[in-house]
Amino acid sequence: MTTMKTKNPPRHRQVLQERGPAAGRISGINHLVLFVQDMDEGVRFYRDVLGMRVVRTVRFTTNAAGLRSAAHHSSGLAVEEEAPSPIAVDLWVRQVFFEMSNGLLFSIYEAPGVSARPAAPISSVLWPSAGAGQWSRPDEPQKLDHLSFDVPTQADVVWFRDHLMANGVAVSALSERRGANNTHRFISSIYFSDPSGNPLEISSFNAADQDWQSYDFSTWFMDEHPVPSLLNEGSRDEHALVPHWVRPAKA
Repeated sequence: MTTMKTKNPPRHRQVLQERGPAAGRISGINHLVLFVQDMDEGVRFYRDVLGMRVVRTVRFTTNAAGLRSAAHHSSGLAVEEEAPSPIAVDLWVRQVFFEMSNGLLFSIYEAPGVSARPAAPISSVLWPSAGAGQWSRPDEPQKLDHLSFDVPTQADVVWFRDHLMANGVAVSALSERRGANNTHRFISSIYFSDPSGNPLEISSFNAADQDWQSYDFSTWFMDEHPVPSLLNEGSRDEHALVPHWVRPAKA
């Protein structure tokens, strides 16, 4: 466990960051799935504009028999014919999986009834106003708010902004989480959406920046009234864990 010492942090920064036998066992996100209105349009955007590699395609019905025969589920509820669930739907669905350069997967579904105007992200003011008409008000937030893809450096974020604009995609200005007088460090981001209105972001921690080596990560705990489960009650631990993505200092 890597830690970084802080000096007498306030109570809301003494956060219990890890607990229980599962700590450290999850290595990443295997895949995420978004809905699109048009699969052909979606493929052209995620493969041709964002540069992801197509690695799997499938079409199936969303019942047990359909999943067994087309999607090759071989265990669990997809195998056994059970009484229909009260929330079950019986739809034809297309799915395409893409691989990102780090080997992680991203996927999109095309299904009947996908909303033509999905709910806007909660912080919709960060997205370019030119795309506001594609969304509805997020009065009942549900499922995923937005998805941010990672790139290695801030220069890559800037490259993608220029690239998206060259492809006619409305994109925000570069957003920096730096705080007053550059006292806070977090991510650099741009905001845009796919042709189906899914709100997207491209971000970078700029992980190779050596300034992370001495950064006080307890400053990321900014909620002065955290929920009880976050508080490290009864402990005077003055160490904040260093994120896994921070690269070791050069020899």
